[in-house]
Amino acid sequence: MLEKEKRFTLGYDELEGKDFNLVGKKNANLGEMLKAGIPISPGFAVTIHANDQYLIMTGIKEQIRKLIDPPDKQVSFETAKEASKIAMELVENAEIPAAIGDVILSEYHKMCEKYGSACPVAVRSSGAASMPGQMETYLNICGDKDLIDYVKKCWSSAYNTEAIMYRMNKGMEFLFNIGAGIPKMVNSRVSGIIFTLNPINGDMSKISIDASYGLGEAVVSGLVTPDTYLIDKITLDPIKIIKGSKEIQCVYRENASDIVQTDVPEEKRRVNCLSMEEVRELARVSKLIEKYYGTAYDIEFGIDADIPFPQNVIILQVRPESVWNKKEVVSKTEGKKDPMELMLGQLLAGVKIK
Repeated sequence: MLEKEKRFTLGYDELEGKDFNLVGKKNANLGEMLKAGIPISPGFAVTIHANDQYLIMTGIKEQIRKLIDPPDKQVSFETAKEASKIAMELVENAEIPAAIGDVILSEYHKMCEKYGSACPVAVRSSGAASMPGQMETYLNICGDKDLIDYVKKCWSSAYNTEAIMYRMNKGMEFLFNIGAGIPKMVNSRVSGIIFTLNPINGDMSKISIDASYGLGEAVVSGLVTPDTYLIDKITLDPIKIIKGSKEIQCVYRENASDIVQTDVPEEKRRVNCLSMEEVRELARVSKLIEKYYGTAYDIEFGIDADIPFPQNVIILQVRPESVWNKKEVVSKTEGKKDPMELMLGQLLAGVKIK
């Protein structure tokens, strides 16, 4: 087995936070979550080394590096735009060497054996330096040819004009290799949002789950009235369940990456969309996430239709809860006062001192 630094792919289960220089921060964070016991969509990372070797083996590395050499903080938008066009064409049009392509496809074929032929995956950019929103992610990619094409597109997105301008302004190099994450697309039978507190009153002893059929967009964007579960954080038992109408669901259009809305059959609307064992597992994982990060969290999840329980409970996104975490905690009981302070308080309140 090659050393991590020389490999073209690494499984999420082989990664930890300190590996961000090998696979980018997003990929390394997924490995860290997995090690903490937080379930994520199965997949692997294409390493930054693979991107670098692709440029070297295809002979385009020096051509790209010379487009803006040396890096220039004062680079104009027009110069960056012209360099972007040339660099992206070079990266996307070169033929991937078999030494790299075969390794990527070998990992992909393992996923296809587990989850079905032409397994739909995402191709997510993952840089070792934070560049929020500067590079591309592609969803619902199926089959060998498309996977390789979109990995190259993902690599080339490091050279879009905005990303170049961002790097130049930060004094970074023009040549910039990135990792790519290849997670299985979550085929959500049910999805929703969890708060590790009661979002109505901030009660930290409760967990709230909103869930409905299909992809999470229906719940997140308020298109449906979801089922709501209020859970006791100690026993993990539901205290209250409010059944939602759940009229529609969002699903992927067949053989495409866009999303369409379909009606939910009447018989499915009349029942709760989550089983009790799924509710308990979601509550257990939510407590784990809150404990791991040390504060209340807002969590998006999916229940994958292709994977058995409990591996089908997949965390899609986590972020700190944004309302009650910002409120100042005020004690509901007064601290003890010294005798003089108490006497003064009674006098001010008009209380007769005996």
